[in-house]
Amino acid sequence: MRLGTLTLSATLSAALLSGCSFINGQPGQFKNPFAKQKAAQSGQYGYNQASAAQHCQIATPRQPIPRGCRPEQVTIGVNPQAPGYGGQNYGTNGFPQQPQFGQPQYTNGAYGSAVGQAQSAAYHAPGSRKRKPQLRGSLSLGVEKSIGGALLDFGARSDLAGSLYNPQLFNQTIVDGSTTTTYTANQLDAVDIYAPNQFDNISGTQTISFDDVWSTPAQIKAGAEYILNESTTVFANGGYTYAEGRSGSGPAVNATIYRQEDTAGVTEITERLDQRILSTSYDFSDLRQYDLEVGARRYFNPVIKSEGYRTVTPFVGASVGVSHVNAVDVKVTSEQANYRRTFEGLQGSTVTSNENARLYDAQWLPQGQLNVGAEWQVTPGFAIAAETGLKIQGAREYADFTNAAGETISGAKGDANISVPVTLRGSINF
Repeated sequence: MRLGTLTLSATLSAALLSGCSFINGQPGQFKNPFAKQKAAQSGQYGYNQASAAQHCQIATPRQPIPRGCRPEQVTIGVNPQAPGYGGQNYGTNGFPQQPQFGQPQYTNGAYGSAVGQAQSAAYHAPGSRKRKPQLRGSLSLGVEKSIGGALLDFGARSDLAGSLYNPQLFNQTIVDGSTTTTYTANQLDAVDIYAPNQFDNISGTQTISFDDVWSTPAQIKAGAEYILNESTTVFANGGYTYAEGRSGSGPAVNATIYRQEDTAGVTEITERLDQRILSTSYDFSDLRQYDLEVGARRYFNPVIKSEGYRTVTPFVGASVGVSHVNAVDVKVTSEQANYRRTFEGLQGSTVTSNENARLYDAQWLPQGQLNVGAEWQVTPGFAIAAETGLKIQGAREYADFTNAAGETISGAKGDANISVPVTLRGSINF
């Protein structure tokens, strides 16, 4: 009985081993019956690096994390051909070469400004750094209006046409038989016609201002400007100024002309009222001036900002320098009334005389000015500025002259010239 049982067990074991060896048609090799099922499951749900990278890829930072993906597996990728991306040029990392985020939360929102700077450094391809300009050239056009100072003071230059005027020197007497006729300008004695308000019948002024001597001076300047920092520049300029000499009226004397007749001891006096017996005028030479100056400007925050570089920035400036002025000559013209002809209403009632005089020799003068203005940045390399201010030029020294007493006067000075310049300046970067 025991022998039969052992025989049956051996037979069943041999049959099972024989059947297993022929699974998959490959005798003698053992195959796990669950291997196919496990492989199938691994292909569908198992971890594969390539498939996981594709499955865990999102299109935008706002898209939720796909199911089954861990946060470190998530990557951002876009399809250049997908609608809405406009065919941008993308780099190997999946981002545009020049990204434009346009949303502040990606740079300085919840992430903080430090992260925003890091993102900017990571997403923007490094490029060549532009060199900040430090030197620029300038060209200026302007005018100056004098508001103070006299070029000619007759009190200092008493030699011009004589400071003392005696109307009695021009009296006329005519003797015809027993009749003597005298023409005179009332009883005026010698007067200083350049002394203001000495007599009511003297009109005019004792001084002639710079503004009366010349037309408004026009100036052109060229120079260079060095940019020290974002708010300060220093500059050096050379310029030329020209103004046309003017003709003007000087003092005038009004008087009453009398005619007195004496015939055989009988005197008859007639008068002709309100006659101008003296007129003076002056004709000045032109102004030609060369200027050299150095200075600095301080710029403030822009008052007008527009897209890009178009800004308007206020500034203040100061400069000092020297001016070389040409010699100044004056021609004095006097018209003295002929009393008899004026009284009778005859032609040729005035006598004209001219005198030329040198007021100033050519000389160097110190100057300084303060300016305020605004500069408009038209392009990255070109700017236009308008400025005005206050300028003071040193007093000129009169040329030597001889006074009425025959003395030679040297070293006398006129007044400083105070003016308001108005300038339009263009600057271009080098």
